[in-house]
Amino acid sequence: MPRVPIPLSLAAILIAAAALAPRPTASQPTPAGSHITIEGTIVMSVEDDFQRDRATRRYFLNQSGRQLELVLAPHQAAGLRPGMAVRITGQLAGNVLTPDPSDESIVLLRSPAVPGATR
Repeated sequence: MPRVPIPLSLAAILIAAAALAPRPTASQPTPAGSHITIEGTIVMSVEDDFQRDRATRRYFLNQSGRQLELVLAPHQAAGLRPGMAVRITGQLAGNVLTPDPSDESIVLLRSPAVPGATR
């Protein structure tokens, strides 16, 4: 049986251990109040309240199968459109992401596709 050098054997063991180590997934909760930077796509829902004659817009960030509710300042919400790909830096508590108040906390990565546009 051929002898395998010790450094090569040790490297193989370390690689195998790293491959078997548990990794966090998108569905695992993030500790409350975590400061993060995350990328995803903006989704908006409009909730109509016909009895009070008003509508409420709610914003979400879709990220790898996970949907985070966004708590936005009015100036932040004014610049967002459904379908935008963005990078947001802020506080994550459960599934609620609150962007930092600075204008640099939401960065546009890609504009939404315009229906009927040709490339």
